[in-house]
Amino acid sequence: MKSEYYQFNLGDFECVSLLDGRFNYPLEAFFTNVPKEQLAETLRQHDLSTTQIATPYTCLFVNAGRHKVIIDTGAGNLGKAAEEIFPGLDHSTTFTGYLIQSMEAAGIDPADIDTVIFTHAHPDHIGGTLDGDGNPVFTNASYFIANSEWMFWTSDNAVEQTDPVFVDFARQNLHPVQDRLNLIEDGAEIVPGIQAIATPGHTPGHIALSISSNGHSLLHAADIVLYPLHLEHPDWLPAFDMSPKEAAISKRRIFDRAAEEKILVFAHHFPPFPNLGYVVKNRSGWQWQPIRPQS
Repeated sequence: MKSEYYQFNLGDFECVSLLDGRFNYPLEAFFTNVPKEQLAETLRQHDLSTTQIATPYTCLFVNAGRHKVIIDTGAGNLGKAAEEIFPGLDHSTTFTGYLIQSMEAAGIDPADIDTVIFTHAHPDHIGGTLDGDGNPVFTNASYFIANSEWMFWTSDNAVEQTDPVFVDFARQNLHPVQDRLNLIEDGAEIVPGIQAIATPGHTPGHIALSISSNGHSLLHAADIVLYPLHLEHPDWLPAFDMSPKEAAISKRRIFDRAAEEKILVFAHHFPPFPNLGYVVKNRSGWQWQPIRPQS
């Protein structure tokens, strides 16, 4: 099923994991510095494919009482270009752009969304911002992004520091909402109960989110880590982290806290859907303990 959702409560907040799609990646995109045999053996131990990595793209809705919030807008039609982006893979299970269908299946009206939070400006997180005519999908929303993230993607030297295709994509999707875009700093309370946490490294202005209600907390980790194996092996690096050293610092700070405080974690790319679970410390890093809803 392409449209999929999972409802859960966080204190007084009603939350929904919303599947936008799934995407298949080559192994080298997620593990740039791991010897092939070591990686293959680890994948086999986890009963995972040794030819490609499959991840969900999942967005989070939060009914925070006075505010209806969507965190990231998904990948839009990115999945249609999968064969062009990563040729030679089996893309039969790749699809994107189902956020709105998942919302409708969950009974969420896009017109009711008044707050859109971008964790960062990579294509799979902002690709559903506009409709086919180039107009904002969430017509009644205010938008929020870290000031440092906006400044980077709109800077003259962005093309020199990352893929020009990413730069064009960010500008094409963010500029049409610029008049309602709010630039935030570390620690900003975006709406009551949702606070930005600066976690640079994956991108210069990447943010995580602390979501709290009535004594219950959730850490929205976004792309601090792309896959559970990156928790178990903190020195294994994905190709998408712009500053691996900064990313390592952010990862250690955030997941040490999540493990110590036993905080529920949402991670955009972590299988299995609904991308929820806990992290516990192990000898070298952490272990992902996913929540597996009963069907």
